[in-house]
Amino acid sequence: MVDTTRIVTEIKEKFKIIGRTEELKQIVLAHSVGKNILLEGNVGVGKTTLARAIAKYYGTNDSNFYRVDCSEELLPHNLVGYFDPPLVIAKGYNEDSYKNGPLALAMLNGGCLFINEINRMPENTQNSLLTALDEGILEIPKLKTIEAHKDFFVVATQNPAAHVGVTVLGEALKDRFIWINLDYQQPEEEILIIKQEADLDHTVALSAEKIATLSQNIIQATRNSTSIRRGSSIRGAIDMATLINQYENTSSTNNWVEAAVMSLHNKIELEDGLTQSKKEIITNIVLAVLNKSDFQ
Repeated sequence: MVDTTRIVTEIKEKFKIIGRTEELKQIVLAHSVGKNILLEGNVGVGKTTLARAIAKYYGTNDSNFYRVDCSEELLPHNLVGYFDPPLVIAKGYNEDSYKNGPLALAMLNGGCLFINEINRMPENTQNSLLTALDEGILEIPKLKTIEAHKDFFVVATQNPAAHVGVTVLGEALKDRFIWINLDYQQPEEEILIIKQEADLDHTVALSAEKIATLSQNIIQATRNSTSIRRGSSIRGAIDMATLINQYENTSSTNNWVEAAVMSLHNKIELEDGLTQSKKEIITNIVLAVLNKSDFQ
């Protein structure tokens, strides 16, 4: 039986991961029984961070971490590999004329195949994964059959809120994954992450705790606003805290509004039919948060 508590503690300490104890436990359990892992969550919840941490913990270095960013243009040969036509003419159908794709390389060398936003992968490309994920076998016509290295594993992510360029995952492919959900973290955990990632050690007027707390409160308000369809991820708070810390006066309301608009404008999505602009809505949220706090 795998010692999940020890492993999760080691991963969190080694890779400076705050929170995510339950999700890491689930990932470790899935990996321990050789299952492929599908992490689902909104933009900015740390799916890639957890995938890299798991890969590195289990011995995968950067050269054995094979990342695939999915889009409607990702064809099977981009994932599996292809015969290079000039080399085929010169040498025939052999190893020298074949260019391995990330799936083939991960299976041959052992390592993590990280598939980012798998629900953007076209259906015919999805089918290329089936036998590799299920049986650990990849058939390359006219060349060979690859049997997966014992250290080969797959971590995929998807954003359930994405609508543009999304392909519904086939039932056969979904059946080959263990599903793990990542939601926004608790406010107190997000505050610790902001302090860690925004480098707030040398603040001027406001303390690191205050800057991180106000930044988290502002993004939390974007998630709760009835005017906003998609609120900001923690990246918005990290960017905001980093920016505000560069101002000479970190207690200035105008500086907070400016930093918030710069940080959050591209990270939120408004509901349809609003007359207010993003800038106006962000400004109102910042003013409301600052008014509720002992800002000065």
